[in-house]
Amino acid sequence: MKPATRTPFLIYRVLSSRIVVLAVAALLPSISHATSVTYDVQNLGGTTWEYTYTVANDTLGFDIEEFTIWFDVGLYENLSATATPADWDPLTIEPDPGIPDDGFYDALALVAGIAPGDSLGGFSVSFDFLGAGTPGAQLFEIVDPFTFDVLDDGRTESAAGGPGPGTAIPEPATAVLLGLGIAGVLPLRRQLIRR
Repeated sequence: MKPATRTPFLIYRVLSSRIVVLAVAALLPSISHATSVTYDVQNLGGTTWEYTYTVANDTLGFDIEEFTIWFDVGLYENLSATATPADWDPLTIEPDPGIPDDGFYDALALVAGIAPGDSLGGFSVSFDFLGAGTPGAQLFEIVDPFTFDVLDDGRTESAAGGPGPGTAIPEPATAVLLGLGIAGVLPLRRQLIRR
């Protein structure tokens, strides 16, 4: 009789350990980025604001030679590059509500990019913010300047620490799936205890 009661217990242990491994694996891609882009935001008066970005090549194995930061249509207008480090070429494209399409700020290294382990600041963009409150996080992409392939992407983060205004809060999908998995295993455990 011992082997019969032990078999469901082993099944329970295997299932519960797999659920934990899957939950950890699901969380890892969302928290690991090879690049971080931080911003300081300053009100220049009225609805006019300015972002100043710092780009850090945290773990990419190659120089960052181009990056793009996206400005949501309906929230931003009148984009203007106000400062750029030496040997970088900025480009701003307005959000277009007629298409509709987001605008962007793009910076291209003319000489050398941002080497692995280095960071570079001083990329500034002024704009009119059409939303309520303080402008916050945006999407960014690290781009190969020759093939235009996206090499890394993510969301900008407030340089002041912690989530800035507008920073997306991750959806609880992973937690819900984990909870459903545990809820599905609990009845099996109760059956094992009864036997």
